[in-house]
Amino acid sequence: MNKTLIARPSAALGVAAALSLGGAVLAPAAHAEATAADPAVSKALSTGVLAQRVGPACLFFQYTFNMSPTDPQVGDTVTYTMQFLNNGEVDSTKSALTFRLDGLLDDSTWAASTLEATSGRPSAAENTVTWNGPLDAGDDVVLRFTGVWTGEGDGLAFPRVESYGYVR
Repeated sequence: MNKTLIARPSAALGVAAALSLGGAVLAPAAHAEATAADPAVSKALSTGVLAQRVGPACLFFQYTFNMSPTDPQVGDTVTYTMQFLNNGEVDSTKSALTFRLDGLLDDSTWAASTLEATSGRPSAAENTVTWNGPLDAGDDVVLRFTGVWTGEGDGLAFPRVESYGYVR
């Protein structure tokens, strides 16, 4: 059984490392963090883009993470949203996304029981969220969960995306 995983650091600006098990040719992925133009709307905290070349067509994945409210007070319930998109030319039958919540949990609690996804299978194990499922070209999946803002951390609720893309 051949599998292809993409592992990348969640740095403010960097290039993702690609791990190939099975011979697929992968392109490196750029990663950046950004904020939304309208601060009244949910603030985009982290984004990433990954291109994987599999055969003659291209799988192109992107994620965006945000929170609402964007400036919570201690005790506020915060909704966290991770959007995972396939902006490529090929339907992906085995898409995967994995992110850790350590950078979020210094500022907020989280309720694993509130984890939901618009499609596919989300799961949580300790402080790690995983999603698997099909993701057709042009489609996205949205994962949501809530927590309570504690105000004890650095004020930056960032997940650490460990891998995303297509798994064979």
